[in-house]
Amino acid sequence: MATISSAAGAIDVQGIVSQLMSIERQPLQALQTTATGISTKLSAVGRVQGALSNLQSAARDLTSLSNWQQVSASSSDETAVKATSSTGAVPGVYDVTVNQLAQRQTLASSSFSGSDAVIGGGTLSIQLGTYNSGTNTFTGAGSAVNVTVAAGSTLSQVRDAINATTGTGVSASIVDDGNGSRLVLRSSATGAKNSISMTVVDGDGSNTDSASGLSRLAYDPTKAAGSGKNLTQTQAAQDASVTISGLTVTSSTNTVSGAIENVSLDLRKAGTGNVNITVSTNTTAMRGIIDKFVNAWNETNSNINVATAYNAETKVAGPLQGNNTFIGLQRQLRSTLSSSLSSGDLTRLSDAGIELQRDGSLRVNSTRLDPFLATPEKLKYLFANSSSTDNSLNGIARKMDTLITGVLGSGGAIPAAQDALRSRQTQNTDAQASLKVRLAAIEKRLTDQYSAVNKNISEISGAATSLLSKFG
Repeated sequence: MATISSAAGAIDVQGIVSQLMSIERQPLQALQTTATGISTKLSAVGRVQGALSNLQSAARDLTSLSNWQQVSASSSDETAVKATSSTGAVPGVYDVTVNQLAQRQTLASSSFSGSDAVIGGGTLSIQLGTYNSGTNTFTGAGSAVNVTVAAGSTLSQVRDAINATTGTGVSASIVDDGNGSRLVLRSSATGAKNSISMTVVDGDGSNTDSASGLSRLAYDPTKAAGSGKNLTQTQAAQDASVTISGLTVTSSTNTVSGAIENVSLDLRKAGTGNVNITVSTNTTAMRGIIDKFVNAWNETNSNINVATAYNAETKVAGPLQGNNTFIGLQRQLRSTLSSSLSSGDLTRLSDAGIELQRDGSLRVNSTRLDPFLATPEKLKYLFANSSSTDNSLNGIARKMDTLITGVLGSGGAIPAAQDALRSRQTQNTDAQASLKVRLAAIEKRLTDQYSAVNKNISEISGAATSLLSKFG
C-alpha cells in the first residue's frame, strides 16, 4: 500500500526570526559602535580639559608676584624663640635676646579650713589696669565689673560667683596647698596692663580688714598689706621684653609682631642669651611652583599625545587622532611654551634650565635652574612680567594663562569640541531610539508571518495524515 509522509514537521519560528533580525540589527549595532566612539572622544576631551585647568592653575601661581617673594625664617634656638615669616620679610640675620616673658598676674588668699568655709557676702569690684610700683598708683584700663556675693557664701560659692560674671577679665579657682584652701585669682590675659584690683563692699560694714568677712579677699595694690591689700601676689603681671639687634621691644603677649617687618616672634623662654633669627629666600617653595608647572605641562602634553597618536604596531588610533582642533591646540601650546621675551637676562625657559624634549615634555636641569632661585628676580621676570601693549614682553606663564583662558572659555576650542560631540551623541541616541521602534515592529511582523506558515504546515500535515488513514 502507498504511504504519504511529511518530513517537514513544525518549523523553528524563533530561530528563523532571530537570524533575520541579526541582519536587521546591523544598523543599530553600527550606531552603538559610533556612540561608544563618541563617549571615548568626550572622555579624552575631558582629560585634556582637566589637564589644561591644572596647567592654568600652575601658570597663575607663577604669575603671582607674592610667590616670588616667599621667605622662610629660622631660629638658632627654638626653645627660646621661634620665628615665622610672611611675604615681604627682608632676608637677613637678626640678633634676638628674650629678657622676660609676658605673664598673667596671680593672687592668692590666706588659707581657709576648706572650700566650704563661710566667707560672707557683699560686692566685689574687679578692675584690670596697670600698677606702677614706683609711684604706687593703679590706672584702670576700663570700668570695674561688680560681682554680687550672697550673704553667708562659702569660699567655693565666691569662686563660682566670680566665674559666672562676664567681663571681669579674671578666673577664680581653689587650691589646697596642704595648709588649707586658698582662693586663687588669675588674670585672663598676659601683660602689665592686666594687673588686678579688687575692692570690696563687705556685708559686715568693714571693707578693708583682713580679719573677717568678704573683705579678706580685697586687693588694692596701692593699700597696705592687711588693710585692703589682703591677697598675696604670687606672680606679677608683666610685659614681654626682647632685645632685637640692640633695641628693646616690649609686648603684652609672648608674640612679637612688627618689630621685624613681616616676621612674628614666638617667645618661649627667657635668659638663654643671644638667638640668631635668619630670614632667607624660600627657594624650596619657589622651586615647588616651577615643578608644579612642569608637571602640569607634562600631564597636558601626555594627554594630547595619547589622544591624537596612531600606534603603527597595534594599528590602534587615539580617540582624537587626526582631529585638527587638538593637533592645532598642541601646536599653540608648544609655540607659547617655547616663545621668548624681547628683553631680560632670561628670555626663554631653556635659559633657566627648563628644557623642551623631543616628545614635547619638559625636563628641569637643576644645575642651571637652582642658582637663579636664590635671587629670583630674573625668574619672576621670565614667568610673570606683564605688558598690556607688547605681548613679547609678557612672561611665559602669563602668555600660557591667556592662551588657556581662550581655549577653555566660552566659545573656546574645548567647549566647542564638547558641544559638537554632545550634539552627535544626542543625534545618535535619537536615531537608536527610532530604529529600536522600527526593529520591534519588524520582529513582530516576522514572528506573525512565520507563525502563520507554521500553522499552515501543521494543518496540511494533519490533513495528509487523515487521508492516509482512510486508505489504510
